[in-house]
Amino acid sequence: MADWILISSFALILVAGGGALYLLYPLVPSDLGGAPNLDHEARRVRIPVAGDDWVAGWFLAGRRPATIVVFHGYGRNHHRAWRYAAFLHRSGYHVLAIDFRSSRYRARKPTTLGHFELPDAQAALDWVRAEPSTQTTRIALLAESLGAAVALIVAAANSDVDALVVDCPFATGQQALEDSCERWARLPRWPSAEILRSLGRAATGRDPADLNPLTACRLLADRPIFFIHAENDNRFSVEQTRALWEAAGAKDPLWLIPGIGHNEGWKKHRRLYEGRVTSFLARHLFGEGEGLPPGELATHEEPAVRAGVQVS
Repeated sequence: MADWILISSFALILVAGGGALYLLYPLVPSDLGGAPNLDHEARRVRIPVAGDDWVAGWFLAGRRPATIVVFHGYGRNHHRAWRYAAFLHRSGYHVLAIDFRSSRYRARKPTTLGHFELPDAQAALDWVRAEPSTQTTRIALLAESLGAAVALIVAAANSDVDALVVDCPFATGQQALEDSCERWARLPRWPSAEILRSLGRAATGRDPADLNPLTACRLLADRPIFFIHAENDNRFSVEQTRALWEAAGAKDPLWLIPGIGHNEGWKKHRRLYEGRVTSFLARHLFGEGEGLPPGELATHEEPAVRAGVQVS
């Protein structure tokens, strides 16, 4: 009985207290996490999407023939990308970071777990192909959380995406809702997730459970993917990323980082994180170095990684 009272109260808060609007339009802090703000070093670009709409992008020109496109997660914007772009750009890569339309400040779209975010990501790839300085480069995606789930689906639809790094993705929209209810909101998975689905459909006309990166991963058995997940993630369980890794053929490196929360790998293990990501990308974009071994990686610093990473 107590659970049902709690669930009913939660639903009432969502509907009557504006919680549904908060979930669709969360606050978007400028979350640099200690990284430099590269806004003034990047070229601001306007990327066409969905007819007369547009996606805001920030482009850092590199010196090597490879472009890394970075997608942020839920309730964040391109500032999250700078923690990754800083070391990638030092390594010579072109880097493009975007704001999903669900994170911009004017004419903002609701967060839809894919409906708006997928065309935004596709538009970013189309821009890279059309931009004179990047149209002949190799392409990789680095993304976290919701952005990581979107990246897997977009990569499956674009065969010229050569490699991916995905940090704390989710396997399906349904599992994302269920895990978030249980782990973040501390509510029963059922019927809390179904309440959120109903509210999402009512507000946007789209089912937030439709996004399915798991299916996309089955189409990525020929593509290298570096899977990263936090073992103490308060959003999505480790089992979701393990399922994605298995669906992609269990051929890739899988780094389950102990003792950290959602997308905290870079903050808590910066040197190792940067070294592993750059090693992985160098191997699969340019054939340089040994890369990373397949299977689960331990959280310690290998000599090869220490020697190869640049730390600011």
